[in-house]
Amino acid sequence: MSYYIIGTAGHVDHGKTELIRALTGESTDRLKEEQARGISIELGFASLMLPNGSLAGIVDVPGHERFVRQMLAGIGGIDLVLLVIAADEGVMPQTKEHLEIIDLLQVRKGIIVLNKTDLVDADWLELVMLEVKESLSGTVLQDAPIVAVSALKGVGIHNLVTAIEQELDGLPPREYYGPCRIPIDRTFSISGFGTIVTGTMYQGSVQVGDNVVIEPGHQESRVRSLQVHGEKVEKAYAGQRVAVNLPNLEVNTVIRGSTLLTPGFLTPVQTLDVSLKYLASAAKPLAHRQRVRVHIGTQETMGRVHLLDREEAEPGQMLYAQILMEELVIADRGDRFVIRQYSPARTIGGGTVIDGGKRKYKRHASQVLEMLAIKAKGSPRDILDAFLQNVDIPLSTNELLKSVGLSSDELEAALKDLTGSLDVVQVEQQNYWFKKLSSESWTARIETFLQDYHRKYYLRPGVPKEELKSRFFLKWNNKLFTAFLEYMESIGRVVNKGSFVAAPDFVAGPKGDLATVVPLILQEYRVAELSPPEWTRVMNSYNIDGPVGIELLQFFLREAQLTKVSEILYFSSDALRSAMEQLQHLLSEKSEFTAMDAKEKLGISRKYLIPILEYMDSQKITRRIGDKRTRFK
Repeated sequence: MSYYIIGTAGHVDHGKTELIRALTGESTDRLKEEQARGISIELGFASLMLPNGSLAGIVDVPGHERFVRQMLAGIGGIDLVLLVIAADEGVMPQTKEHLEIIDLLQVRKGIIVLNKTDLVDADWLELVMLEVKESLSGTVLQDAPIVAVSALKGVGIHNLVTAIEQELDGLPPREYYGPCRIPIDRTFSISGFGTIVTGTMYQGSVQVGDNVVIEPGHQESRVRSLQVHGEKVEKAYAGQRVAVNLPNLEVNTVIRGSTLLTPGFLTPVQTLDVSLKYLASAAKPLAHRQRVRVHIGTQETMGRVHLLDREEAEPGQMLYAQILMEELVIADRGDRFVIRQYSPARTIGGGTVIDGGKRKYKRHASQVLEMLAIKAKGSPRDILDAFLQNVDIPLSTNELLKSVGLSSDELEAALKDLTGSLDVVQVEQQNYWFKKLSSESWTARIETFLQDYHRKYYLRPGVPKEELKSRFFLKWNNKLFTAFLEYMESIGRVVNKGSFVAAPDFVAGPKGDLATVVPLILQEYRVAELSPPEWTRVMNSYNIDGPVGIELLQFFLREAQLTKVSEILYFSSDALRSAMEQLQHLLSEKSEFTAMDAKEKLGISRKYLIPILEYMDSQKITRRIGDKRTRFK
């Protein structure tokens, strides 16, 4: 079975509620006040079974100016709109505003219903039809069929049902599967059951037992029961009017305008990137940072229009902008919205959400406008490509799904289309994507830095990885940074040396005059054997200044040509190794020895002997017990 939502629109008292009664046999006036006054104040609902077996829910929205907020709450998720115009009055002020809203929301299909035809003659009806067609020119309903009826008399209703069926038949189906999204337009409680929320399911499905969340506010709950068009069901789908029982929530904490979601699906935002149409009927220009009422889904909140390329927008202009909300909202790419003047309340514009803004943009920046244009009009491939050009960190597939605003199928197709221009690294079996051009930019900066670093610190094996990360990749986590370095090494741009990174052709070592004296210094330590000179005296004798001397000493230690035994004693590594082998041999003969035994074995003074013995203890070769040493166990 196919499911659709039909909405009504039109001036107060043009017969919308009576029309729904004629179509369905149901009255949508729920409130006593509505029945007494003869006008709709709140949203009303009825169901219509079409001859082809499709089921449509009909949303009866108020027409009076005071109740346009309710009208906006009901019309956002509909598939087809019935714009009701009374034949005896013709196009009225609220008719025009409702038509502007329908046009701004880009409702997928529409039918013009000329009601109360029993009150006019044929000539008058023809004049009204001409007026209607003129009003529809240039709007989404300009080619919509016009059906004449008398809801009160039941005349033309069969023709209207046929027209509804024909218009709905060509619509592409909604996304029935995947995460659910229900903008809430009504909340109430029933004793013994708890809180009930109702709304039109925009996309996905939900079933009894599912975990759900109400946003903004992140109120978690579980679906106890479901109703669709008054019938209890186990599962509900996109396009249906749904009532959801949420037993653990207080009714006063769930407000109309909230959205029921599958957990993790959409995150509330406070900035919207938008394509905005400022209506030609607006009385004056739209100023930068003008405060407006923003209607999106069933939510109404205040916001300021942040104009990106001008100080004010003239009536009739199309532009890209940001709306900075005063409250968090739920919005997805492609959602339609309407803005109304703060006071007096009057519809002045609307458009399409390009993205839930991550930050406030700098004004008069051409690259920002170019990026928004691509997001607004480009294919999924173009959108992903533009997005990746402006990120400074590889992002996982899940992160892209949340950030770019594409569906999972669209993202998968876009990644496939961009295969030639993308690279990927893996972290814990997750793919992290980035542009090859971005990689080239990051790599070029690193290569330049490495060359400068190697020239200055030619005795070091490379740049410490932590220094490189803090300089260029501060926002990256360690696992991602490590994976990217491995990727750079795989394409031959760097070499990873333990905790250091170096250029592929770099070899650490002394250069120039220093290269001449290094063999002499090492020879001096080899000749001295176990009575080495002090490092500072050696440096002074060769006129090597302090910083260079420190770098050279570290080089010798890394290359294992010298070994540090104490804070001031450095031995030739070969000489020290020979000494320790002799003392180990002594242990194999005696199982223990004293300092005097070691002195006799090595033939050196206590000045050098004691540091060597303590070094062997620290290396867990020997263990000191009293005044003797044994083999470490």
